[in-house]
Amino acid sequence: MRPLRLAVMLEQALEVGGGFQQPLNDLLWLRDWAAKSGNEIVAYSPYPKTLEILKEFGIDGRLRKFGVSDHLFLFLKYCGPFDLVQIALELKSPFERALIRDGIDVVHFTSTSKRHLLLYALPYIITIFDGCHRDAPEFPEVRTFGEFERREILFRLASTKAAAVIVNAPELIDDLCRRYAMERERAICIPFSPSTYVSSSALDTAADTAVMAKYRLEPGYLFYPAQFWPHKNHMTLLAALADLRERSVAERLVLCGSDRGGRDKIDAAIRTYGLSDQISIIGFVESAELGALYRGAAALVMPSYFGPTNLPPLEAWAVGTPVIYPEAFKAQAGDAAILFDYDDPHSLADAIISLRADGTRERLGEAGHRRLAQFAEETKAGHQQFARHLERLRHRLALTPR
Repeated sequence: MRPLRLAVMLEQALEVGGGFQQPLNDLLWLRDWAAKSGNEIVAYSPYPKTLEILKEFGIDGRLRKFGVSDHLFLFLKYCGPFDLVQIALELKSPFERALIRDGIDVVHFTSTSKRHLLLYALPYIITIFDGCHRDAPEFPEVRTFGEFERREILFRLASTKAAAVIVNAPELIDDLCRRYAMERERAICIPFSPSTYVSSSALDTAADTAVMAKYRLEPGYLFYPAQFWPHKNHMTLLAALADLRERSVAERLVLCGSDRGGRDKIDAAIRTYGLSDQISIIGFVESAELGALYRGAAALVMPSYFGPTNLPPLEAWAVGTPVIYPEAFKAQAGDAAILFDYDDPHSLADAIISLRADGTRERLGEAGHRRLAQFAEETKAGHQQFARHLERLRHRLALTPR
C-alpha cells in the first residue's frame, strides 16, 4: 500500500500565541507518527518566520502563500452560486492545484482555516478550537462586519464535509453535533498540551533572572498572557485590582501579548483606576521566555470569556504555578485552580486573596501536576484514535488513482 502523503497547514502566525503553539505540538506528533508508520507529511505555512521555527525542530517546511486568485475563489465561495460553476467546469483553485502537484493525498488544517473552502478534489481534516462566536456573540471580534456569518459558513462546512474533525474537549463535540449535525464518529478529541517551549523549559536561575531583568520584573506578580481582545476580559481583572487596593492589597500584574484593538481601552482604564505603578505591559514575548515568566508569577490569572479550554492553565501547571480561572471552565480546571465568576470583579478579587492562604500554592501545584497527567493520558488516547483514522484514510485513498 502506498504511503499516505499528508499536508499539514500551519496558518496561524507566531504572534497568535496559543493558536500557534498548539498546531506546532500537533505537527511534532504527526512527524513522529509518519516516521513510525511509513507515511509522509509535508508542512506548509504562509509565514517565513514559521518555517525558520520549524527548522529548529528539524522540519523543512514549505512556503505556501495565498494569491489573488485564491482569495477570489474564497469570495465567490462565500457567494454560494459559484459552486455550480465550479462543479460544471471542474475548476480547482491555485491552492489546491499546487497541493496536487506536490502529491498530497489529504490536507490537515491545524486551525479552523477558511482555506478548506478552496478544496474540491482533496479530502481534508480540520481542527476546531471552539465555537465562541455562538457562545458569546456579543463580542465584536466574532460578530461585526460579517465575522459571525463567515464563521457560520466555515464551521458548517468544516464540521460536515471534513474526513475528520479534531477538537480539544468533549463539550465541543456535543456543540458541533447539535449546531451543525456533525457525524459524531468523525470527531477526534485531543486535549491541549503545554507549549513545547514551556514543557521543555527547566528551572535555570541565571536564565530566569536574565528574563526578569530584561522586562524589569520582580517575582511574585500575577501573570496574564493574552492578546488584547475584548473577550480576553482584561477589564474585569483591572477592576479586581482596584477592588483589592480598596482593601489595602496592592497586587502587581504583568500582561503580555499582541494588541488586537483593545489596548487603548485598557491603557485608559489603568489610568482611570490609578494602577499604573502596579501593572507592567511587556508586549509580545518570545516563546523561549514564557517558562521563566510563568515561574516568576505568583499565579496565572485568566479571566477570558472564551473556552471551554485554554492553553495557559496547562503551561502554568507544567511549571508548578497556581491558576486562577473562570468557574465556567471548571471542566478543564478540575480541582487545580481557584475559580471565580468572570463577570464579577469582586469574585476575582476574593480569588486572588485566597491564593495567599497557607498551603494553597502547594495544594494547587500538586493538583496541577495530576491534571496534566490526566490530560496526557487523554491526549495519548486521542492520538491513537487519530492514527487509526489516518490508516483508514490511507487504505481508502489507495483504492483511487493519485
